[in-house]
Amino acid sequence: MTVLKWLLDADPSIRWQVLRDLQDAPDSVVQAERARVAQEGWGQQLLGQQTATGHWGGEGERRNWMTTVYTLSL
Repeated sequence: MTVLKWLLDADPSIRWQVLRDLQDAPDSVVQAERARVAQEGWGQQLLGQQTATGHWGGEGERRNWMTTVYTLSL
């Protein structure tokens, strides 16, 4: 298996960048793949951790917005 095939078999959050940067895929293909990030894989898991108001961190978030900053940093 080549490294390129291994990368393309990965999560959509990686695959769209491989298509754009290493394969010079058409913009329509890249955008379609990038749109999948929020719907499946790691992106979906991350977004699934948000509260109903779109923040991370629960009760402490109301007093200290930095919880979201640290989550996104990671």
